[in-house]
Amino acid sequence: MKAHKSKSPKLSVNRDAPDLASNLVPLDSIAKIFNAPEVVVRDCIIENLILDNFSPKSIVLEDCILKRVSFTRSRLLNFRLKDVLLVECDFANAEASGLKITRVEFLNCRLTGLRAVQAECQHLLISEGDASFSQFRFGVFKTSEFFSCKFAEADFQSSDLRGAILKGCDLTNVEMTGARLERSDFRGSRVEGLVASAEDLKGAIVDPAQAMIFAELMGLKIR
Repeated sequence: MKAHKSKSPKLSVNRDAPDLASNLVPLDSIAKIFNAPEVVVRDCIIENLILDNFSPKSIVLEDCILKRVSFTRSRLLNFRLKDVLLVECDFANAEASGLKITRVEFLNCRLTGLRAVQAECQHLLISEGDASFSQFRFGVFKTSEFFSCKFAEADFQSSDLRGAILKGCDLTNVEMTGARLERSDFRGSRVEGLVASAEDLKGAIVDPAQAMIFAELMGLKIR
């Protein structure tokens, strides 16, 4: 019997869900673990924990489920997540320098103003939640999916989003100048005000309504 049954959207052909053990238990000694300068947490469930303004030298989470954990305004240096499910967690205005992600799902999390420049992500899902004004510039997103997320005013400048799925997202006024968008699927998302060049959008997958918007962006006159 699994410890948690994810309610995330159906997996794409390539993305792998977090590989979570079936016997995860609540984390003991929370205060001792999170007061250490280098935090390592494995094989557990963490619920209803406030870690606002948290600033460890490094933090590693592996094979974990986090529910309603708050990291607002935290400085999360050398942040590593592998096989982690996060549900209704809060990273508003946090900094996650050196973020590395493998098989991680954010479900209905608050990522408003999160600064995660040069993030390295593989098999990432962000579903629902608010990530407005977040900064992911120069990031790499391999086999990643974004569903029904609010990314208004977010910054993906010069990020590698090749093959990513962005479905039902609010991408208004998103900065994507210099991003690699080949095979990125924007269908069903709002793209008004999205900033990118014709070269950036080459090979992206869009629906007819989006094509009209991008045509205006490129200076085309449709009559």
